[in-house]
Amino acid sequence: MRSREIRYVPLVLLVLMALACNAANRFQPTSTPQGESSPTPLVPGQTETAVASPSPMVTEEAPATEPGDDACTMDAGWVADVTVPDDTEFEPNEAFVKTWRIRNNGTCDWEAGTEVVFLSGDQLGAPDSVAVGAVAPGSETDISVEMQAASEPGTYRGNWQLRTLDGTLFGSVFYVQIVVPGEPTEEPTEEPTETPTGEPEGDPDLTIAGLEVDTDDPRQGIPLTVVATLRNGGDALAEDVHWAWRVCVHEGCEFTEAPDTYTLEAGEEVTAEMEYTFSGFANYTTEAWVDSREEIAESDEENNTRQLSISVRSNPETSETLQPVPSRSGSLSSAGRNQTIQAGIAPAGNGIRAYVDFDLAQLDDLTQESQVSSARLDVSNFEGDCFEFLNPLRIQQVTYGDQLDYPADYEGAGSPTFATASAAVGISSPIDITGFLQDFVESEGAGHVQIRMYYDGDDAGSSYACMTEWTDPTLLVVYRP
Repeated sequence: MRSREIRYVPLVLLVLMALACNAANRFQPTSTPQGESSPTPLVPGQTETAVASPSPMVTEEAPATEPGDDACTMDAGWVADVTVPDDTEFEPNEAFVKTWRIRNNGTCDWEAGTEVVFLSGDQLGAPDSVAVGAVAPGSETDISVEMQAASEPGTYRGNWQLRTLDGTLFGSVFYVQIVVPGEPTEEPTEEPTETPTGEPEGDPDLTIAGLEVDTDDPRQGIPLTVVATLRNGGDALAEDVHWAWRVCVHEGCEFTEAPDTYTLEAGEEVTAEMEYTFSGFANYTTEAWVDSREEIAESDEENNTRQLSISVRSNPETSETLQPVPSRSGSLSSAGRNQTIQAGIAPAGNGIRAYVDFDLAQLDDLTQESQVSSARLDVSNFEGDCFEFLNPLRIQQVTYGDQLDYPADYEGAGSPTFATASAAVGISSPIDITGFLQDFVESEGAGHVQIRMYYDGDDAGSSYACMTEWTDPTLLVVYRP
C-alpha cells in the first residue's frame, strides 16, 4: 500500500501547480497599452499633488476676470508681518499666533466666505483654513492663525494663500517661518576646519506680487506704464532677475522683456516698470513673467506669472484748424504795434516783425496726456515778396504773453526755429512742427503757442523798404485727446 501512495504524489503536484498558474494570471494587473496614459491628465498650470495631501497645493493664482462693464479682479498682496517676524525662535511645542497684514489689491470685494488656507510646507498645528471675511478693494486686513511650534529643533516654514467661496485661490503666497533651537551644549563647538563656501541655504522663489498700470483711464494711443512688483519669497539671494510682459495671453503672443535686471534678497520686493502704448481699444488680458529667461533655480517654478485685465477705451484722432488770436497777433516795430500780421521794412526805415498766437484751448479735451499725431503751420498765403533783398525769413517760437512789448519782444531770442526760408518757395508748403507741439502739450497742456516771423535784413533802412503780409496763417493739429 505504501508504494501506491508514492506513485500518486507526482500527479497531485502537477494539479496544484496548474491551479497556482491560473490564480496568478487571474490577478495579474492589466498593462497600459503603449501610447496611452493611465493617470488623470493635469490641467496646464497646475502642480501634480499626492492624493493624501492634507491641503490644497495649487500654486497658480486665479486667472484675471475678463473686463467688461462690471468686471473686476480678485487680488491680494502681503503688506507686513504683524506678529512673528521671519526666524522667530520658539520652544518645542510652544503655542503662538501668526498675524499677517494683507491688502485687497484687486477691484473686487472679498466676500464674507473668503478664507486663508494652508498651501504647502509645515502646517505647525494650524487648521486647514481660517475665515477672513469681507474686505473692500484698497483696504487692508489682519489675518491671524493659531499655530504650535514643532517638537524637534529646526527651521519650519508654511505657505498660505487666500481662497474664494467657490474654492479659487488668488493673490500672492505669504508664509510663516520659525526656528526651534537645539539644546545648548556645555562645551563650545570647535571652529570649522574647512573654509565656508558662502553658498546660501535654500533657494529663491520669485513671484509677481503685484501688477497694475499707472492710470485709471487707459486710452488708445496714450502711453501708460505697466508697474510690476517683483518679490523673492524664498530663502536665498536671487541675482540678475529678468522680467517680461505681454499684452495678451493666447498662443503666439510674445513677451517683451524689460531692459533692467534686479538683485533680490530673500523676502525682498522691488517695483519694476515698463512703458507701453495700446494702438487699439479692447478688453485686454495681459501677463507679466518674472525670471523670464528661466535661468534661476527656484523652490517653486510654477508661480512666476501673473495676469492683469486692462480695459482700453477708444481714443480716435481729432483734426482741428486753429486761427490766430486777434488780440495777441499782429506786428511790432520801434514805432509801435499793429494788428496786421506783416514783416519787412516800413517806408520810414523801421524794421517790422510779425507775431502770431494760437490758443490750444480751442482743441477739445486737449490735456498734457494727449498725443499729437501731426501739427502743420501754414504761412503760404501771403502778399509781398521781399526775398530778393531781405532774406532769409526766420520762423520761430517765442513767448511774449498777452501783449507785445518793444524792445523786449522785438529783440528777444526765439527757440526753436521752425523754418529759415531764402525764397518764397521755402514757405509755400505747410511747416511740420509736430515734435515741438507734442513737447509743448506735455509741458503746458492747452496753452498759447506764439510764433514770430522776421527777415534777417530788416535793419537795412528805408532804401530796402518792402513788406510781406499774411492774411490767414493757420495751425492744423491732428491729435488724440
